Formats: sequence, C-alpha cells, structure tokens
Amino acid sequence: MALAKKGLRKIVIDDQVFYWKIRKIVSHNEKHNEDYGIPVQHGSEGQLLLIYTGFCRSIDYGRESMTITPKLIKSKIMEAIDLGWKFEQPGKTIKLVNGELIS
Repeated sequence: MALAKKGLRKIVIDDQVFYWKIRKIVSHNEKHNEDYGIPVQHGSEGQLLLIYTGFCRSIDYGRESMTITPKLIKSKIMEAIDLGWKFEQPGKTIKLVNGELIS
C-alpha cells in the first residue's frame, strides 16, 4: 500500500529517500485519546511503517502537546532499520512501538 502523495514530507537517510505524513485533520481515534501512527514509506513504495511515539492531538484527556520534527522521524526510521525493517521490500504494514517492530 502506498501513501497518498498529498502532504508528504521527504527525508533522506544514507542516500535513501523516505516520505512521512501527519494528517492535518484530527482523526476520530485521536480525539478519543488514541496514539496516532505516523506513516513512513521508502521512495520505492516498499513496506509501510507506522511510528508510534505517543503523539495524539486530544485536548480532552490531559495530554501534553508533542512536536513531531524531522529529527525525531529520522531517529525512528534509523531505529526501525536497526531492528530489521525491510523498507524496500513489499509486505504488510509494520509498527514501531516502544523500541519494537510489531507486524
């Protein structure tokens, strides 16, 4: 599955191009205190990675605001690669949660 192209942000790590995205519209789940999985995909449209950092835009559950930066995304992509994410190969979506890859 490929990410929708609109609103993608590009990041280059070791000459590899990745794209990531944060939706502008707050989802129903986020409004109800569920973490948002930040989607990341290699430029070749390989396996999709969802990065869970605790990011949520719910104002009703006392969450502190969190800024998602390219530096944070880069570190999480590198962590996923170190854990074995095969970003160029097709496959089911994989999640990075608390330092673990979960399929």
